[in-house]
Amino acid sequence: MLKDILRGAGGDALKYFPVRLVPALTSLVTVPVFTRMVEKTDYGNFYLVNSMTSLAATLATAWIMASVVRFYWAYERRGERDTYVSTIVWSTIGSLVLVSAVAAVVVFAFPGAFDQGVRRLLPIALIGLGVNYLVQVLQQIMRAANRSSAYATLAVASNILATVFGVYFVSRGKMGAFGILLGVVAGNALLVPFGLRNAHSEGSLSPSRFSRNALAEFARFGLPMVPSAISSWMLVLSDRYIIGLTRTAGEVGVYSVAYGLGDKIMGLITVPLLMTMGPVMVQTFEKQGQRLAQDVQTQFTRYFMMAALPLLAGLVAVSQDFMAVFTGEQYRSAYAILPIVSASVLCNGLVQIAGNGIALHKKTTITMTNTIIAAVTQICANLVLVPRFGYSVAAWTTFGSYVVLLSLTWIRSRPFMAWKIPWGDIGRVALAAALMGIAVWGIFSVARPSFGILVAEALTGLLLYAAFLMGVKAVRPDERDFAVELLGKVRSRVLGRRR
Repeated sequence: MLKDILRGAGGDALKYFPVRLVPALTSLVTVPVFTRMVEKTDYGNFYLVNSMTSLAATLATAWIMASVVRFYWAYERRGERDTYVSTIVWSTIGSLVLVSAVAAVVVFAFPGAFDQGVRRLLPIALIGLGVNYLVQVLQQIMRAANRSSAYATLAVASNILATVFGVYFVSRGKMGAFGILLGVVAGNALLVPFGLRNAHSEGSLSPSRFSRNALAEFARFGLPMVPSAISSWMLVLSDRYIIGLTRTAGEVGVYSVAYGLGDKIMGLITVPLLMTMGPVMVQTFEKQGQRLAQDVQTQFTRYFMMAALPLLAGLVAVSQDFMAVFTGEQYRSAYAILPIVSASVLCNGLVQIAGNGIALHKKTTITMTNTIIAAVTQICANLVLVPRFGYSVAAWTTFGSYVVLLSLTWIRSRPFMAWKIPWGDIGRVALAAALMGIAVWGIFSVARPSFGILVAEALTGLLLYAAFLMGVKAVRPDERDFAVELLGKVRSRVLGRRR
């Protein structure tokens, strides 16, 4: 049964892969355009505004997002999907409207509290808050139902449309950072009807099926996640404010570009696995019990590290070349941030794996306190170190904070579902990844950075990693057969489409 579950999860992860591949690829288009056409101070203001609206969205939707995945199978088992869908959709709309209205009142009532560049971007950012996060919640319903293809289609379309509109408004309309935000609004607004149609296929959208009892159940589970989500926001985005307050908006722009690239590149591999894991763990726990769910957790840990460690090692080897090729000259000095941010994303992924026992047993207050402790640690470190050492130290404090969060989550999850870590397997994977990174750096260290060199580095790294994995015996025979089977399916689909 474990193999069947993992095979199904592998198929779903493959479907989720485009959800991260497309943003990573579009970043290779948008970053060269935006970092050459948007002045770094304007870019810094964009990231500050984005952080503000992200916090507002966290307040509006974090509790709903947490409930979407956790309760789908419980309501499906009781035959109450109409109640589930209607309550999720209308709660989301109401919450977004309320938070957006409060944010607008604050902005217009206290205009002096915001820099002129920030004030210029806030109105369009607040509009984007509503449409963007409504689409995201509608996507989560598809994810909760294990409808990975529908989720991936909506997520990929959202990213592509936002990118196309954003590049057009920046390059042709000369709108700067305002054009990036306007592109997000336009792209997501077009997809709202399609998201609602997908949600309707899972249950009723009628307000008459809205249930106060369901809302209360979602709130009991999800509201403790709001402080946790705010703390997560602080872990990811508060450093921008500290850099902006103690340094300059230009440094915010430089730091944020490198941070965003590191996050997207690592997320290309880690997020599809984590998106698959959540629903699979809940479904396994609800239908087959904790023991099998614990075995699934252990195997997810192994596959996660097998996918993430080589990417981290590769970024250590090629980060300077990558920034030289894909960013404007004024942003390239931040190349060292890429692997540090990627290590933080890796730690965050492990936090999500380790915290399964806490989530499955609905002990969300533990997640909340863990994240608050990690966030306070990071903020205190940034307030002391960033003014003295500059923006680069913020990447290190972020990594350290995620190490703190991972340690707390690992320890405090033990009473509910102990995280069995396959140390031997991870050690072999780490050795293969390290050997690959050293080899790639040695081979290409004298080459002049170019797009062709980056492609050669990536292909060489992939081949060497596969060889080293086999050499250290990190891949089991049944896993090798499964990988060959998946590659065969991908090849058949590609050839079928060409015909």
